[in-house]
Amino acid sequence: MTSFDLSRITRETDVQHVEYHESLDSTNKLAREILSDLIPLSPTVVLTSNQSAGRGRGANSWWATSGALTFSLVLDVADLGLSPDRLPIVSLATGLAVRNVIADLVPASSVTIKWPNDVLVGGAKICGILTEQHSVDGNSAIVIGVGVNVNNSLAPAPEDVRQRATSVFDLSNGHHDLTDTLVSLLPRIYQAIRDLRGRQAALLAELNSHSFLNGRSVSLQVGQATTNGLCRGIDDMGCLVIDDGSDCHRFNAGTVIEWR
Repeated sequence: MTSFDLSRITRETDVQHVEYHESLDSTNKLAREILSDLIPLSPTVVLTSNQSAGRGRGANSWWATSGALTFSLVLDVADLGLSPDRLPIVSLATGLAVRNVIADLVPASSVTIKWPNDVLVGGAKICGILTEQHSVDGNSAIVIGVGVNVNNSLAPAPEDVRQRATSVFDLSNGHHDLTDTLVSLLPRIYQAIRDLRGRQAALLAELNSHSFLNGRSVSLQVGQATTNGLCRGIDDMGCLVIDDGSDCHRFNAGTVIEWR
């Protein structure tokens, strides 16, 4: 028996189909494998109660146990009405939507967005987002993988995970209905992505107001190169702006390996 009310998800959101499995290694992986079936049903969600091998960016893995909200939202690129240069900002728009939902769940906490794809509470990671674009049979889709620590306490996690992550349960000392959370989150993701068509400046301004890195000294790694400097914010294309003292550099990808 699923811990989700699947009919409610399609009834109360724009989702046309929920591909539910009690346990999966990765929702993004399954979405990619059956993409030709999912694109015609866009927007669709691949959902699981237990994800065993979720991926982060690059070679990073996402630690998750029962009680986490882990899903992938599949969107037909043709339906989004976005120019190709705006597609990388989809991760940031999704992060902002997640940030706002978590802020409602833990109103006493400081909830921020860490470029390019994490949501933090008090500096500890509570959500990771992995956005990928894939094509099949001449059609292209964006797959947005989201993992939110909702009801899973981090107490049994490995020590290194406990030091840098948290959950809604640990912050509020209470369980939250996962269907409620998902039904609240999906419309906000849709709206944030729609805002990229006509309200991108307003969305980026809101994003910058919740950006964890703004004003911090950071080290950004891109391939084998590392750039050190002061984070000046996120520009109108979703790039991280770093001032190294002599010039401002803009990055549309990379890993922030240090900050202070």
